[in-house]
Amino acid sequence: METQILNLKEPYEYICCNGSIGLHIATMIVYETKTNEDGDYELETHSHPVVKYYDRPGGTVWNRAELTDCSVLCREDNKRITMEQFYQFICDARQMDCDADEVLMPLTMEIVLVKEKLRRNGIEIEWPMVRSEKGNMVPQKEFDIALEFKQNNEDGSDYSCYDMGVADEDFHTGAAPLYFFFNFKTKQELKEQLMNVMGAYYFLFKDHDFRINLLWPENSEFADVVDEVNKKEPEIRKRSNDIDL
Repeated sequence: METQILNLKEPYEYICCNGSIGLHIATMIVYETKTNEDGDYELETHSHPVVKYYDRPGGTVWNRAELTDCSVLCREDNKRITMEQFYQFICDARQMDCDADEVLMPLTMEIVLVKEKLRRNGIEIEWPMVRSEKGNMVPQKEFDIALEFKQNNEDGSDYSCYDMGVADEDFHTGAAPLYFFFNFKTKQELKEQLMNVMGAYYFLFKDHDFRINLLWPENSEFADVVDEVNKKEPEIRKRSNDIDL
């Protein structure tokens, strides 16, 4: 097995994988000779990112990640990402925990931790812009989150709530997604989760004027819960905006 380090040129890119963020400064190429099923030798290559963390000197090799597994967030000379990228980062972090068969942390905590990782790296989230009725691009003020519910067990003891992603880009609909995916067992637990996640977004983006409106499938057995949370939205928003840490 042989290795080669390919140093990159500035400006570097911030990449993410498995819930981690790093400044991609080089790539380690690993060359390995293996025997195939026919008994012949063949050369395998693996590309592992070498990243620099905001709080550590030098570089760190992501041995468990191939370069193709990583997503580019932004460049160091333009440290901004979209709300869609923020959404996908949370989604990838949650998926990693599922694949590792670990107990998922509460979604509210995941959202806060991802936002904090971005802040520590000096990466800002661009507030989404939508087209108004007059044709002008204006800051998004309405996030219409279409929810779906799935029964995970035949006895109905466990359910999943998940959002439908990005809505149609129209002046009266939400153009950027907010991540709402979690499991629950009771209507009370669903209510608490929806309120907590909604509150987390209001807290983390309190500098922006916006409103979250939850939508649900027609004839859903959880329609009453979602409707109740929507009615409490002004209270949730005010309480979250008043938090000062």
